[in-house]
Amino acid sequence: MNVWLFAGQKISYSVESISQFKGYRNALLESLKNQKKDDVVSIAQYIKEQAPDEFAVDNLELIQIYLLIDRYDLALDLWIGEYEKVGRKVQYSFVRDSLLDYLDTNMNLTDSGVVNKKLEEIVLSNIDEEQRDLYKILLEMTPFYEMQNKFYAMHYKTWDREQQTLVYKLADKYVSDSLANSTFGQFVFENRVYSKFYYRSGMDPECMEKLILSLKEFERNFPNSERLAWIKHERNRFEELLKDYSEFLNYYRRKLYTGGLGIEGWITNSGYEIGIPIQFQRFLFVPTFDTDEKLNDEGWIFIFGFDLFEMKHLKIVPFVGLWDPYVAGMQIEFRPWLEKYPDTKFGAAAYISLKLKYMVKYGELAETDEKGFAHLFYAGLGFHFW
Repeated sequence: MNVWLFAGQKISYSVESISQFKGYRNALLESLKNQKKDDVVSIAQYIKEQAPDEFAVDNLELIQIYLLIDRYDLALDLWIGEYEKVGRKVQYSFVRDSLLDYLDTNMNLTDSGVVNKKLEEIVLSNIDEEQRDLYKILLEMTPFYEMQNKFYAMHYKTWDREQQTLVYKLADKYVSDSLANSTFGQFVFENRVYSKFYYRSGMDPECMEKLILSLKEFERNFPNSERLAWIKHERNRFEELLKDYSEFLNYYRRKLYTGGLGIEGWITNSGYEIGIPIQFQRFLFVPTFDTDEKLNDEGWIFIFGFDLFEMKHLKIVPFVGLWDPYVAGMQIEFRPWLEKYPDTKFGAAAYISLKLKYMVKYGELAETDEKGFAHLFYAGLGFHFW
């Protein structure tokens, strides 16, 4: 007697029942191959009556089965139900048999190309309007959701040094399973649906906006739909994702006047400078090594600046400096390149800046050996994190 949990309750399956499930699955496979669609539906529903959990046949297999016999009405609720459980562990059927191989070969829902092609076919088929709109929504969701089958649930990808390639290996927790090498396979609880939304993946906001519009349109057209609660939940979720993603893409707005750290180099016709700009909010401190043939002094200048004006690609900073010589001036930065995304862990992002500045220096002039002013224009290049 094998005991499994379903909806918090223990369900017992005898050896005889398990053997019967194997026979039912074989019959299901034969009916599928012979396109006996009514028999397929009857057998599938009978199996679910005998095993109301997903022990004998899981929902992914049922979706594949119903899609293969064009019973889109039966596949729809199951498909949406799986999306409702995104990121949650679910039960897979315990079997590894010819039916499983047949389904994954002929309706591989882990392949986005297969999924898109089938959904496009369904949208153009002769089904009722509400189902068509729901399948259209599922089609528009394919960039954001990903299904995995039992193989991927039980295996992980790793680098094989001998073959010099990536391979799939059985997870350790299934290696010792007493059913590992049997026809029946393993009792598996793993995630089936994953969210494919990643901030750094280059997701197209227009794709998300299109989906949100479709969800809103469904709410207007079918206010009494049984799937209205799910539609509203998904609309709210994607609206929040779009808002967060837009802020993520335009991260520089949060970075303006906030600070950062960098390194910069400057050249003029009589010397050069190397500085380390450190900014906190709108205030800059720039320890700068300065050499200038117009003045006798060579060494460090400590510059203090104020972030007067800043946009995505432009920054204006007046400054003063002291030690020897004393300095004052104004610099303009242009950012030709900014990192597309900030780091998701630390929130930092890099940029390159082209710089111009005017600086007046007061110190001992090399030409006269007397104190005086020198007026200089610099061009510079900087690399920064903010």
